[in-house]
Amino acid sequence: MIRDLATDMSVFFDKWARAKGQFTGSLTRKDAFAVVSPLSKERQQVDLGIECIGCGVCYSSCDVVEWKPDYLGPAAMNRAWTLVNDTRDEARRERLAAVAGDAGCHACHTHMTCTERCPKHLPLTAAIAGLKRVTTRALLKGEL
Repeated sequence: MIRDLATDMSVFFDKWARAKGQFTGSLTRKDAFAVVSPLSKERQQVDLGIECIGCGVCYSSCDVVEWKPDYLGPAAMNRAWTLVNDTRDEARRERLAAVAGDAGCHACHTHMTCTERCPKHLPLTAAIAGLKRVTTRALLKGEL
């Protein structure tokens, strides 16, 4: 039951799941830790987005979410972007396919309200732009 100031976040997190926002690794507990250089370009891209607190402010301020209810939203895209850049993750192709569709990154109108209103000052619009570049490259290469 949702009451008073509680908000139903189920749609928000369902979209996170539709964007394949879960890490998919290949190592087990018996394997050595994967070493990721903090200086690598991919790790620096991940660093920009992992501070998301899942508050939903970006999602609720996004005009595209209002206009297009199926749109995955900035938080889900940001999470997808961090995982696309995580060299340990094994689900890159599936994730790119999930965010490349009509409700994905290319639906973003780049109004930047998500970035402006993020309490952590995350570059959400930049993450979505990164997904646009990567999905377009993958499409042109025949990977999607």
